[in-house]
Amino acid sequence: MSALAAGREPSNGHALAQRRELFDWSLLYLFSYDVELHLDGQEKLGRFSTGARINCFARRDLSRVYNVGREATVPGDGRPTITGKVEWGGDEVLLRDDDVASSDIRVTIHTDDGAMIHMSYRLIGYVGPGGVERIVSGKGKDRFGTEDNPYEAPIMTSPRFETTSPQYAWINEIQGIGFARAQLVRSKFRRITCDVYALS
Repeated sequence: MSALAAGREPSNGHALAQRRELFDWSLLYLFSYDVELHLDGQEKLGRFSTGARINCFARRDLSRVYNVGREATVPGDGRPTITGKVEWGGDEVLLRDDDVASSDIRVTIHTDDGAMIHMSYRLIGYVGPGGVERIVSGKGKDRFGTEDNPYEAPIMTSPRFETTSPQYAWINEIQGIGFARAQLVRSKFRRITCDVYALS
C-alpha cells in the first residue's frame, strides 16, 4: 500500500501541496422551459416511511421549450438552439418531513424541427417551515399560493439528455445545470420554469 493510500506523508518527508486556485469552469446557456402541470390530475399517494409521495404530469398544450433571447444559435457556440414543446413529462415528488421536496423528473422535448430529446433529472428544494404539511393536507386559508399570488420555491436541477437526432447529438455529452422556480397554487404544483445551462 502506498504512503498516500495509507494516509501518511510521502517517504521524502514533504507534504502534498494544496491547491490555491479553483478549477476553471463556465456556464453556457442552452434553453429555458416552462412546464405547466395538471392541477386536477395530480396523484397523492399518501405518506410512507420516507415521506409523502405525489405524482405530477405535464400539460402538453401549455408546456414550451424556448430561448429567452430568441436566438437561432447557442450564444458563442454556433449550434442550433433548442426550441419546441414538451411532448410528455412526469414528476415523482417526495415530500420529506424536514420540509424538503425531492423530485425525479422525466421529460420528452419535441423540437420545432422534429427531433425528440429525452431529459431527466433529480431536483431538491426547500418548501418553507410547515410546507410539506400544507401541501399534503392544507385546506382553506392554510393552502399554499393563490392564482394571483402563487407560492414560489427556488430549486436547482442537474439534467442529462439523450437523443438519436444527428443534429442534436452533441447534447448527449452535456452535463446540464438548471436554475428554476416551482410554483404552487392551492397547495398543488402548478408550474416549473427553468433556465438550463451546460457546464463547460
